[in-house]
Amino acid sequence: MFPLPSVWFIRVSLIYLVIGSSLGAMLMLNKAFTLVPEIWKYLPLHYTILIWGFFLQLIMGTAYWMFPKFLSEHPRGSTWQIWFLFYSYNFGFILYLITKFIFPFVPLALFGKFLIFLGLITFIKLAWARVITYNK
Repeated sequence: MFPLPSVWFIRVSLIYLVIGSSLGAMLMLNKAFTLVPEIWKYLPLHYTILIWGFFLQLIMGTAYWMFPKFLSEHPRGSTWQIWFLFYSYNFGFILYLITKFIFPFVPLALFGKFLIFLGLITFIKLAWARVITYNK
């Protein structure tokens, strides 16, 4: 069965795909017709949403589902850790997007980056434990 955290990672990543692709479509439309020249300041937002929002979350959700399972009652490890990863990564990412591109405030942007980093470290810990202990 497809684990619920993977479902939510993939759902949220697809939301970010729609947002990032819509922003990219607006950028390309502006490139063709030059409607609003100031829109190009959102190019970093476009690729930040697609790489950090869509691509990495799709990878984490798929990897959580597909990596080797433990032979125990918790085949994918601790469930609180994957939910901690989900919430810390997404809250940090949204906080970073808001404080970097909409309302600039450096301390909150750094806190958002820290939450993203914490989520990525949690993912590495979860994945590493499942890969390294597979043959034991």
